[in-house]
Amino acid sequence: MGRYDNPAEQERKRFRPYRIAIVLAIILFLICAPEVQNGNYMEPTITDGQVLVVSKSRYSAKRKAPKPDRLIILKKPLSLEAGADDNIIARVIAVPGDTVEIKNGKVLVNDEEYVTKGGIKGAKGSFQSTKLEGNEVFLLSDNRKVKKYDSRNPDIGLVDMRQIKGNVLFRIWPLNKFAGMSDK
Repeated sequence: MGRYDNPAEQERKRFRPYRIAIVLAIILFLICAPEVQNGNYMEPTITDGQVLVVSKSRYSAKRKAPKPDRLIILKKPLSLEAGADDNIIARVIAVPGDTVEIKNGKVLVNDEEYVTKGGIKGAKGSFQSTKLEGNEVFLLSDNRKVKKYDSRNPDIGLVDMRQIKGNVLFRIWPLNKFAGMSDK
């Protein structure tokens, strides 16, 4: 603040950082959202009660598909329809053009066993060999014993990409577990 600024100019300069902070908070709110994990179906990657930051990403065959191994969050209407109390978080296993199958405890994508970057493999149950079309993606929870919240559940099945709310970016709580989630 200059000595010779008039009082109105001094007042504007004093509140400038607050205005900038408000504008940044609004922009951040438009592109990101917090999400709390409810349940153990994403263990060991994400445990019950952890707080995540989710980007608000839109997917479709015309735009782009999420990358395999990406953690995504489904829109609430689909989650509620599947019996969840809140949004469902899941891992993208296969995208349009891929063929997916679960047989003899193995997850096969394009006839090769699928293993996450974190080393999670296999799945309970079976899923008939299916080629994904158009906007379809195949999702699995990381706790492969639980199939209520992924594509093995007939209430969810193959998911239309337009039902994806966004990508999981970070785990922010608890602080000692803070981590980026794109590589998990």
